[in-house]
Amino acid sequence: MRVADFGSQLHVPDSEAELVRRAKARDAAVWAAWHDQYYSFVYRYAAARLQSPDDAEDVASQVFLEAIKGIDRYQYRGRPILAWFYGIAHHLVSRRFREARRQLALSDVESGAAIAEGGEEALVQALALRTALARLKSEHQEVLRLRFLLDLPVAEVATLLGKSEAAVHSLQVRAIAALRRQLEP
Repeated sequence: MRVADFGSQLHVPDSEAELVRRAKARDAAVWAAWHDQYYSFVYRYAAARLQSPDDAEDVASQVFLEAIKGIDRYQYRGRPILAWFYGIAHHLVSRRFREARRQLALSDVESGAAIAEGGEEALVQALALRTALARLKSEHQEVLRLRFLLDLPVAEVATLLGKSEAAVHSLQVRAIAALRRQLEP
């Protein structure tokens, strides 16, 4: 189900601005509907970035806790509420990466368990792709994840990133070209 279908899911003709007002009043029906509607998106985004189902579940749950804590500061400006949840998820995932960078050693990535799961060649390819992605600008990484890992249409990516569809398409083309350059021997 897409973002545009959300209003009908509540069975009331509320606009998103009205839903935000109700959420600020701690309307449990709005929060439950948002959770039902957006949890899978937030989880898939976190899973694509973190590559750990447990960490993705933690982040997805934390997104909604952070949203409840921060709803009073949220100002509705016409963008879908999903864009706000995406922003929270992006922040939480980035924080996890910063923390993990401090703790992770390369030997953890090259463990025997990883080789056993997909074979040595698959591990080498996955590491090469991950390394190449990590070298891209953050906006290139984001557009590639949203478009190809989460399989979102250009229009939704544009909404989430606050860009026009033409800008997202252009960004995607540049990101793919940059990724190709990183992967060339």
